[in-house]
Amino acid sequence: MPRTLGDAAWFSFGLWLALTLLVPLTAPWAYTDDPDVARMEGLLARDVNAFRRDHKLIELQRTPELDAVARAHSADMARRGYLAHRSPEGDDWVARMKKAGIEGFAMAGENVGRTSKARPNHEILTGWIHSPDHHENLVARPYNATGIGIVRAPDGSYVYTQLYVTFPR
Repeated sequence: MPRTLGDAAWFSFGLWLALTLLVPLTAPWAYTDDPDVARMEGLLARDVNAFRRDHKLIELQRTPELDAVARAHSADMARRGYLAHRSPEGDDWVARMKKAGIEGFAMAGENVGRTSKARPNHEILTGWIHSPDHHENLVARPYNATGIGIVRAPDGSYVYTQLYVTFPR
């Protein structure tokens, strides 16, 4: 406990400095501040839908709820340094959606990726198109909704999650 006004000022400064430097290292939302991320997410949605149109498929409608689940997974992967459909605790995309209160879907899938290339969206989408499992999600006829979450990791790379969901019409 500081005993003088000067001690209190130094204590306050030290606390502010510690929070400023350390919280971004542990908080999952700390890597979502990049001003380009929202634009990148929108462009990826546009490009995925263009790819689907080229394959005579319906466009996927983005929802804020699915975006939030996708962003949270990307942030978790960025913060804890893994790239997987299952969290270290074993939760997959269906479990994450259910924990977020998303119900009523008939089918769901997920693509994830990480890149540090100069054109990250191009790199990720090209990789997904050429990967049989990822491609399957891109062209699955039943999907009608999506959520996209892109997060900048501490090392500067981008971590991607795209959810694919079928809601009854």
